[in-house]
Amino acid sequence: MFSHLVYFFISEALLIIMKPIGEIEDELANKAEPFLGFRPSSKLKRGPIGILISLICIVIVYIQLNKSGII
Repeated sequence: MFSHLVYFFISEALLIIMKPIGEIEDELANKAEPFLGFRPSSKLKRGPIGILISLICIVIVYIQLNKSGII
């Protein structure tokens, strides 16, 4: 019973502490705008540019894992 109470209080505390993802994305976009020259949005990540960036990242990770002998 005690472990259930602890789990309940920890999960409730995390809900209070954690921000919604949309709010975090907005804050990061506002901070990145002066450096990038445009305001990045989640639409950018879902479009063709986001897919291309994801594929490049996957290739880089695969190469690094292959070099280190994990794959």
